[in-house]
Amino acid sequence: MKKNIHKFTIAIILLFTWACSADKISPDSVFTDLKIDKNELDLFIEEHFIKPYNVGVIYKYVDGESDMNYNLSPATYESAVRMTVLFKYLGIEPYDEVTGSTDFIRSYFPKSLSYIGSPAYRNNGTMVLGTAEGGRKITMYNLNALTAGASTNINYLNRMYFRTIHHEFAHILNQTKDFSRSFDEISAAGYVSDAWNTEYGESTGLIAGFISPYASKEAKEDFVEVYSFYILLSPEQWEERVARGGEVGRPILERKLEIVRAYFHSVWNIDLDELRDEILKRQANLPNIDQLSLN
Repeated sequence: MKKNIHKFTIAIILLFTWACSADKISPDSVFTDLKIDKNELDLFIEEHFIKPYNVGVIYKYVDGESDMNYNLSPATYESAVRMTVLFKYLGIEPYDEVTGSTDFIRSYFPKSLSYIGSPAYRNNGTMVLGTAEGGRKITMYNLNALTAGASTNINYLNRMYFRTIHHEFAHILNQTKDFSRSFDEISAAGYVSDAWNTEYGESTGLIAGFISPYASKEAKEDFVEVYSFYILLSPEQWEERVARGGEVGRPILERKLEIVRAYFHSVWNIDLDELRDEILKRQANLPNIDQLSLN
């Protein structure tokens, strides 16, 4: 009986071996390449972001690239086009001008910029304008509010988008090369952590030496707030804001600016006034920019 079973097993093996050897292997793969056609925005991003800066733009909603703690919606194509054109003109190219090449942005700017159409809100009710993740990605929220009217209002653009972009970029630069710890000591007793939105209003914050209420959260936020406000405000706007600090707040704000200015000059060889002038020049020319043209 065992002998017959053994013969039967061998016969089955030989049968399958013959059948397999008789089959011809097709040269065609069972997997087909998924070809994705690139639209105008894809080509613009490739030519003006990926090639010169190695920076990608994620403008389509991707769950894995979004913060699941918020109820979010995607950016519209039109708002994504506007932000990409504006970001190139107002957010990146000014650094190219003052540093003399694309190397600075290519070396230090996050490798990914992500767009979200809807706003996001913290537990304390304040709106999240943008976030940075470990120096790798900056996420911008509320892009669907970037309408034709809003996109030519420079105060709105700065408040909702570009102050956040420069703020987060400064964080990344600080993480690469830190600023002087003497900055921390200026307002050491005034930082209030997450109570910043209830502890200070704009006026009381300036009197206490904080350029914005959010600057009172901690020294790192204070530093990048001074930077992002200074380079986006005209000399007259900066003077008006600092003057509101009065006899107490004004000298504190001026000391902080001195350290921020020295840091960017000595560490990154960037003159803040030169950078501000370049940004202001572009802001003034904004009405002449076709924000929907990708040519």
